[in-house]
Amino acid sequence: MKIDQDIKLLVRRIANEDDERAFKQFFDLFAVRLYQFSFSFIKNKSIAEEAVSDVFFKVWLNRTELINIENIKAYLFKATYNTSLNYLDEAKRKKAISLEDVEVDLGIDLICPETELINKELKVFIEKAIEDLPPRCRIIYKMAKVEQMKYKEIGALLDISVKTINHQLSIAMKKIGDTIRNYLKEQGDDDRFIILFQLFTPSIQ
Repeated sequence: MKIDQDIKLLVRRIANEDDERAFKQFFDLFAVRLYQFSFSFIKNKSIAEEAVSDVFFKVWLNRTELINIENIKAYLFKATYNTSLNYLDEAKRKKAISLEDVEVDLGIDLICPETELINKELKVFIEKAIEDLPPRCRIIYKMAKVEQMKYKEIGALLDISVKTINHQLSIAMKKIGDTIRNYLKEQGDDDRFIILFQLFTPSIQ
């Protein structure tokens, strides 16, 4: 995938050449997504921003080690999760925040760039279907579909098995698929259902 090749090129330039321009591109590529991820469970804008800034500051300080990281995306999400929790005060940390409590704004435009296939009414139905998913199911679906993370990466981040991920995605896919199917059948548009269902279905790994 071209985006993965671009990331590897940026990493090499940062690690081997101390390339600040490449680091800025690297930051722009991940910062917003990591902020949204942090804010989804921290629920504090300033803490989320500070946590993400801290992650990138440490990445720059340890830039020569970047080329030794096998999966940079998984590394950044894990670092953001741990750093975000560390920024919480002691009392809140003692509550042992779980990723099962995470609320994620999935945004249909992010999930399905082919938004010309989806009118406003259908978007509302799909967003509601995703919002109604169990918390763990929502975040797993986000990582698999929006972030295009591999199941092993998701499992390592959330400390769950691939079998659990498959089960949670099956729940999400059925819920969203049923929503799309019911809406488009009412519209007499079975062909578009097939296209949209494929777009919303992560491949089994």
